[in-house]
Amino acid sequence: MSSFEPIDEPVVLNLDSWSKLAWVEQKVLGAIFHKHAGQPFSSLLPREQWAIEGLSVAEAKSSFANLRQQRWIESVHKSWGERLFYIPASLMETLTIAYAQRVGITVKQMAQHAHVLQEGKPDIAAELLHLIAWIKREGLPLTGKGTIHKKRVQKLSVITVLSSTDFDGLSIRYEHSDLYPTHVAILLDLLLSLNLVQKSDDRIQIVDHRLQKWLKLSWRQMHREIYQACMKRYGEAEPALQHFRYQLAVLAPEKNIWCHIENSELKPRVRGWLCALAGWGYGEVGEDQSGGLAFRWLIEPQSLLNREQKMINQTEPCGFYMQPDFEMLVPPEAGPDVIWMLEQCAERVTRDRMSIYRMTRERFISVIARGYELPEVIEFLDQYALTGIPENVRVALEDWAKETDAAPLTVDQHTDVMEVSTGSADDSKLLEKDVLSGVYSSFYTPDNQGLVDIPASLHGLERDHSVIEKKFSLLGFEEIPETWYKEWRRYHSSTARQIAAKAIEWQTKLGIQQENRTQYLIPHQVEGHEQWTLSGWCMLDSSENTSETEWRTFSPSEWDTMRLILPDDVIT
Repeated sequence: MSSFEPIDEPVVLNLDSWSKLAWVEQKVLGAIFHKHAGQPFSSLLPREQWAIEGLSVAEAKSSFANLRQQRWIESVHKSWGERLFYIPASLMETLTIAYAQRVGITVKQMAQHAHVLQEGKPDIAAELLHLIAWIKREGLPLTGKGTIHKKRVQKLSVITVLSSTDFDGLSIRYEHSDLYPTHVAILLDLLLSLNLVQKSDDRIQIVDHRLQKWLKLSWRQMHREIYQACMKRYGEAEPALQHFRYQLAVLAPEKNIWCHIENSELKPRVRGWLCALAGWGYGEVGEDQSGGLAFRWLIEPQSLLNREQKMINQTEPCGFYMQPDFEMLVPPEAGPDVIWMLEQCAERVTRDRMSIYRMTRERFISVIARGYELPEVIEFLDQYALTGIPENVRVALEDWAKETDAAPLTVDQHTDVMEVSTGSADDSKLLEKDVLSGVYSSFYTPDNQGLVDIPASLHGLERDHSVIEKKFSLLGFEEIPETWYKEWRRYHSSTARQIAAKAIEWQTKLGIQQENRTQYLIPHQVEGHEQWTLSGWCMLDSSENTSETEWRTFSPSEWDTMRLILPDDVIT
């Protein structure tokens, strides 16, 4: 719902690239970014808005062509031939920094502490692993109408730490909203849109080879993938809200530092997004001493952005503490591979900053029956139980394993997701190398069908491959004298009127001089004939590159010399 993905490869442009743009190009890009953010548009701003920027339409069109050629602006063709323009999603963070003052900064660091209104829940990445493990174990069949059975929906609703109230402020729509609570719909939508599960005729099933890739990511990489999907699917498309969401991630200080949120007009919808972030475990919502809205990240915001190219997990492997009562205390530092294995062989008791799992006879027998061997489970526990396996637990596991030998259970055999289900061993090594380097294909693409309705994406539309002409011609340009645009000259009143009218027709600037004072105009209208006046926007500075303008009316007696001011790219 926020910004549109690049059609092909991401555009590699940054702040250094932006700083090398011409002044007019920066102005044009800033006006477009401010107006549209990452939303598509079919036409440039009207003449009046360019005039406020201190630009003529001719200048704007010339710079727009240059921006397209440099790929700051992309375009696609719709089926009936209409051309749509957009700023690629990969440039949003760079432009958020470049134009923060222009757009208006809505996220500012606070010096004092804030009162917590909504605590951040345990992170969403581990919650998705819990849900996938449950689906793998229990199955998720569909009714003849293609919906999940009501009892299964009720079960899904209570096995997660999320609740529908976390997402009351999101304006999301989805089919069967009477059946699926909002938090269940979002969880399933995330799994579907990340392509970790897919919907068949009679069930929702795990995409094993995609799950393999997912399990090789670090928590940090998972958080980024999920956050990017949430931004695109659940963030409102309105440009002002999109600007806020990017500023929140780009301009906020590091995690655990409170920020004041300044945006009274959009406060209810801004608050809805912040509460959703708290529900996903990304941050906490609070208020300052005056009752103003505040937020702090619980995850480093820079790690969630496209700008970070490498996201190597440098933390040491962390395990859990196994108790004689078969409970395992799991700190938040435990990695995805540890959590995934615990989900297979133990039952989750509580989920918090410190989670608790319990090894039970039923779950252990189930995991053995589904293909795991006792030595495999013992090896896992030996490797990650930080204080070792209590002797009574080790003996019990051996006894439970003997029970499976005596009376094997009949269960559905699933592909073991701890092994790569497709591709060669070399593919697996390449994948692991890619994941460790932080260079891998995103799991989310707009084509992935989820539950939540999102506006039509540009993905899949025909890329506009037409040649972008840097130079453009003006109708009738060859018919005017060169002196009109090359020299400052004094003209008869009737000729001066013709020049002013031509500037209006071509939507260019007009320069006038009187007693060595130069003024630049964006002319709008000529009134009268013998005694005529010229109305338009006047630059308030003698520089042609000023952006402050004022509406004024001139008569030809108010200047001595004049000339047309044409963009550099006009064919002369």
